[in-house]
Amino acid sequence: MRPLIVAQITDCHLQNNPADDYRGRDVEQHLNAVIEDLRCQTPAADLVLWTGDLVHHGAASGYNRLRDRLTALPLQSYWLPGNHDAADLMLALGGPLNQRTIVDQHWVILLLDSTSQPDGMGGGYLASQELNFLAQQLQTYRDYHCLIVLHHNPLPVGSAWQDRIMLGNAAAFWQLLAQYPQVKGVLNGHVHQAVEQQHQGINVFMTPATSVQFKAGCQQMTLEDASALALPAYRVLQLYPDGQIRSVIKRVAC
Repeated sequence: MRPLIVAQITDCHLQNNPADDYRGRDVEQHLNAVIEDLRCQTPAADLVLWTGDLVHHGAASGYNRLRDRLTALPLQSYWLPGNHDAADLMLALGGPLNQRTIVDQHWVILLLDSTSQPDGMGGGYLASQELNFLAQQLQTYRDYHCLIVLHHNPLPVGSAWQDRIMLGNAAAFWQLLAQYPQVKGVLNGHVHQAVEQQHQGINVFMTPATSVQFKAGCQQMTLEDASALALPAYRVLQLYPDGQIRSVIKRVAC
């Protein structure tokens, strides 16, 4: 049986006015290039996960425009909020984009909202009801391999400014996952760079943005200055029936 192919697109930071840029970048053009590259991939992805910071300081106009774009794609899409998103608007406007449990082949994919208890700086937190949801779904789908998806990174990345705004209750998150060996991977955005780690035997994948990239290992926010690493990017994962995950970052010239 072929693997389930999952694409992740994250941190688009689209503006409510599509003519506006973000940190000097044309993020609409960046996203167009990423989507076109994804559509040309062989084999084709089975679904796309949009993992937060989709519309920067989002209003209904931005989410309606993005929703119409996603529903026109020939791939099923699902979204979750980041700290720059308006989670209530995404929930109200997203319809089927808001689905949080995806069961396909031998896998269950669980989407979490890590935007509880905003600290005003960009940090994340999983509310108690979110942790309860996660536990209930892991109990229900014990016989499936599991990929957990959220916006905020649950592990530090070695940049002081970013490690201050990671998932605030990461310890509780990992304590819960320790009870469920079917969890094979955790997937997040937020860090605007490619990071792959392993924790408690679980693969953790952090994915570059379509908007701008942040330079690794910095005390303060620094935009990536290496031309190849600064390109808009997305991730493609292959989820195999035996629980293995293979992953590649796709960087796109535009």
